[in-house]
Amino acid sequence: MLRKILDAILGYFRWLVSKKEIEEEPVVIRDPDPEDAKPQDGSDPTADSTSVEVITDLEEVLKDTLPEVAPIPETREEPFPEPAPTLPPPTPEPTAPETPSPSTNQSKYLWCLDNGHGKLTPGKRSPKLKNGTQFFEYEFNRDIVKRIIKSLDSLGIAYYNVVPDVHVDNFLQGRVLRANNHPSQMKKIFVSIHSNAGPGRWTPASGVETWFFYRSKTGAKIAAVFQKHIVEKTKWINRGIKSRPREQFYVLKNTSMPAILTENGFFNNETQVYELMKPEVRQKIADAHVAAILEIEEKGL
Repeated sequence: MLRKILDAILGYFRWLVSKKEIEEEPVVIRDPDPEDAKPQDGSDPTADSTSVEVITDLEEVLKDTLPEVAPIPETREEPFPEPAPTLPPPTPEPTAPETPSPSTNQSKYLWCLDNGHGKLTPGKRSPKLKNGTQFFEYEFNRDIVKRIIKSLDSLGIAYYNVVPDVHVDNFLQGRVLRANNHPSQMKKIFVSIHSNAGPGRWTPASGVETWFFYRSKTGAKIAAVFQKHIVEKTKWINRGIKSRPREQFYVLKNTSMPAILTENGFFNNETQVYELMKPEVRQKIADAHVAAILEIEEKGL
């Protein structure tokens, strides 16, 4: 009996000691993994808008004559660390056919024309208009590129139609691989053509803006030339040339050549969307791109 009492007392003291150790064990609160805070879609064109650098004074960008600028390098002027792709590989698409240019001996550059998005891209369309129709950005982008190509054919300027495919989604990695891997003896320039959209069903925003790779002097000069001509032809609001240090457009960040992206009007602006659907307005936008190409071909970079 005495033995049982002693065992019970000893067990009680052991319990007290273990309880004290548990209560005094330090609690460590860890900071969340920094990777958790990173946005998962690096190609989101609307992200991180507060850090966008906007340049509206095109004369300041172009004050030095274009021939004084160093020739276009095959790689980015300023290396940018490339993360592993966050998007799954795109669905295999048929290889874009070679686009014949009749006399390429007049060209200094190969113009890689990229018509943004595809029929399978969700969104990228206007709300329904009063007549029941809608604006589809993929169709607009391809129509502008077709008009540009028609002019370049007649002028003998070399080009490559990066995504003639229609039944694709954003197809970002495919676009970049096609442009980077397309063989050319000439130096390449990448021009991605889009129409813009603001937040909400309809937006008061309107006008033209052109994007370039952050801190690329060559990209900024090319963007300024295109912005100047598009504003002159359309008479729309000049929203400037733009870049940002983070959350770059995928095609600007990953192409191995100077690259720009034009945003031609807002398709969810209730007034401007009707302009964007007019053939004569589309021709002005295409003509502006051709005029910019010809200026750069003539003066060089």
